[in-house]
Amino acid sequence: MMVKLFRALTTIAMTLSVALPAFGAQAQDAPSQTAPPANAPSANAPSQPAPSQPTSPQQASPQNVPATQVPPALDAQAREERNLNELRNTVVNLLQGLVQRGVLTREQAEAMVKEAQNKAAADAAVAAQQKQQQEKEEANAVRVPYVPQIVKDEISRQVAEQVAPEVTKQVVAEAKEEKWGVPAALPDWIGRITWSGDVRVRAEGDVYPRGNAQFAYYNINAINAAGGVTQAGTAAFLNTSIDRYYGLVRLRLNMDAALGDGFHVGARLSTGTLSNPDSLNQVLGQYGGRYTTDVDLAYIQWTGGSLHGRQLVDIWGGRFANPFLYSDLVWMPDVTFEGLATSYRLGLVHDESHANWYVTLGAFPEQTIPNTNSYASAEYNKWLYAAQTGLDFRSERGDRLRFGVAYYDFNHVVGVKNALDSTLNDFTAVPYAQKGNTLFDIRNVSNYNTNPANLLALASDFKELDLILQGDLRVTSLYQLSFFADYVKNRGFHEGAVAARVGGPWAARVKGYEGELRFGSPKLDHKLNWDVFAGYRYVQRDAVLDAFTDQDYHLGGTDNKGYILGSELNLTDSVWLRLRYMPFDAIDGPPLSIDVWQLEVNARF
Repeated sequence: MMVKLFRALTTIAMTLSVALPAFGAQAQDAPSQTAPPANAPSANAPSQPAPSQPTSPQQASPQNVPATQVPPALDAQAREERNLNELRNTVVNLLQGLVQRGVLTREQAEAMVKEAQNKAAADAAVAAQQKQQQEKEEANAVRVPYVPQIVKDEISRQVAEQVAPEVTKQVVAEAKEEKWGVPAALPDWIGRITWSGDVRVRAEGDVYPRGNAQFAYYNINAINAAGGVTQAGTAAFLNTSIDRYYGLVRLRLNMDAALGDGFHVGARLSTGTLSNPDSLNQVLGQYGGRYTTDVDLAYIQWTGGSLHGRQLVDIWGGRFANPFLYSDLVWMPDVTFEGLATSYRLGLVHDESHANWYVTLGAFPEQTIPNTNSYASAEYNKWLYAAQTGLDFRSERGDRLRFGVAYYDFNHVVGVKNALDSTLNDFTAVPYAQKGNTLFDIRNVSNYNTNPANLLALASDFKELDLILQGDLRVTSLYQLSFFADYVKNRGFHEGAVAARVGGPWAARVKGYEGELRFGSPKLDHKLNWDVFAGYRYVQRDAVLDAFTDQDYHLGGTDNKGYILGSELNLTDSVWLRLRYMPFDAIDGPPLSIDVWQLEVNARF
C-alpha cells in the first residue's frame, strides 16, 4: 500500500514539478526532525486533519477578486495560472502533511523534489533546443501570403502569353539545329540544302482599242524561224485588233546548298517557253499537254568579307539572277544572266550597314556560234560586258536610298548582210526579239519572186548608259513610301551606220525613262498587308535592246509609253493578290494601243 502511494506521489510531483520549489523553500524553513513534535498527536491517537492555510496570494478566495472586464485571451491565461497555483499548493500541502505524519521522511520528499527538478530541467532543455532549431529553419523561410485562385489564374495567363512564344521559338530552333527526331543515319549534306519556291496564277486581258494599224508589226521570231515573211504566212504579223483573255501560271522551285567556307551552289527549275528569255509563264489551255520545265538557274557562288564586315565580295559563275541594281525599263525581272560576275561592297563608315559603296562587274556570253559554222570565228560570238557602281544608304528606322550608274555593252549584236544569194552571215540574225528595235533584212536574194527569203537582224549597236535611283522612306512604323526613277540612253546608235543598213535616213530614238511611286506596307509578308502604286514609262525604239525589256507593258518591246496602276493585298502571310492596269500607246511606229489588265494570285513557300 505504501509503495503504491509512494509511486503515485512521485508521478504527481514529476508532472507538476513546477510547484516543488515552493515545497523546497518551506522545507528549509521547517526544523529538521526525525520524530513528531511534542504537541503532535500520538501515532496511536486518533488522526486529526491539519488545517489548510493559503501559502500565496493566488490562494485567496475567488470572492475577494474584483470582477473586472479583461480580454478573453488574458482571462484564459489568468484562469490557467490560477488552476496551476491551486494544484501546486495542493501538492505542497500534501507532501508537508505526509512528512509531518511520518508517512514520508524528509529525505524521501527531497529526493522526490530533486528528481522532479532534474526532469523539468531536461524537458526545458529539449524544448529550448527544439525552439532554437525551429527558429533556425524559419529564418530563411519565404512566407507567401494567401493568393486567391482568380489572381493565380490571371498571373498564369499573362506569363504564358509572354513566355510561351519565346520558349516555343527557342525549342523549335534547338530542335532544328540538333535535328530532333531525325535519324542519325541521314547524311550531313541534307542539312545543308534549303528549298524554296513560288507559284503565280494570272488572269490577263489584252484589249486593243479601235484605230490600230493592221498588218503593220512583224512577228520577228516567226519570220526568222520560217525563213521569210511568205513562209511564215499569217503568223508573220502580230495581232493588233482582236482582244484576248487567257490564263497563265508560273512555277519556280529553288535549291540552295551551303558547301562551307563561303561557297554555295544554287539551282532553279521553272516553267516557261524555252525560246523566251523574258518570261517563265505557261499559257493555260494546252489540251492536256504537259508544261515545259527547264533549268532556269545553275551556279556556284562564293561570298567573303573582312573581319569586321566592312568589305564584302561576291563571285558568281554559271547561270544566276541579275546581280545589278535595275528596273524593268532595261531588264525583265525573270531575265537571268549566263557567265561570270563579281561584286565588291565597302562600308564607308565603321558600321557597314549605314553607307556602302559598291561596284559590280560581269561578262556574259549572249550567243556562242556553234563549231559547225566554219566561216564564223569566235570573234563573232555575242557578248554582254557590264559594269555598275553606286551608293547604298540605310538608316536606323529602316529608310533606304540606292543609286547606281551602269554601262551595258552588247558586242556583235548588229547583223551583217549576206553576199548575193549567200547564207554565210545568217548567224548574225537576231536570236530573239519582241518589237520596237530597228531591224533590216540580211538575206540578199537575186530573185525574191522565186526565193522569197527574209532574215531580220538588228541595225544598231547597243551600249546602254543607265542611271537608277531607288528609295524606301518609312512614313510610320506600319507604312512606307517607295519610289524608283530610271533613265537610259543607248550610246551605241550611229545614224550613218544605221541608215546604210536600212537603206535610208533613220533618226536616233535612243532615250527612255520610267518612274513609280508606291505606298503601303513595307513588305507583303503578313495577312492584310497592302500597297498601291502608280508609274509612268516612256521608252523610244532603240533606247534598249527590246529582247530583254519587260513584256507586260504594250505586250513587250520598245517604242511605247503609258501608265502603270495597281495594288497588292496579302490574304495570308504567304499568299497575296496583285491587280495591275497598263494602258500603253506606240510613240513613233504605226498606231498601236494596247490596254493590259492582270489579276494574280501569288504564293510562296
